[in-house]
Amino acid sequence: MSLSDKVNLLIRSYNRREVPTLNSNSIVLYLSDQLKAIEASTRSLADASIQVAEAAPISPRKGMVRYAVSPWNPLSNGSSGLVVYNGSAWVAV
Repeated sequence: MSLSDKVNLLIRSYNRREVPTLNSNSIVLYLSDQLKAIEASTRSLADASIQVAEAAPISPRKGMVRYAVSPWNPLSNGSSGLVVYNGSAWVAV
């Protein structure tokens, strides 16, 4: 069973494709596809990085790590610190 990036935090690697034969339509399409792939890769890296957060992410995914600060209180104990999303709740690291 493969992991879903909708539920799990997965890093997307970027792999450059071969440059197509040079004509204006194929180059534009190639560049557009490459930029979309780079954007997806950098977005996945940003989501996977530890970030200071004062609110829960809108769409948390299993494996996300955040440094929770007030007013966010994911552990319901008033403390700040690292938390990880386990797929159903935020738990202390």
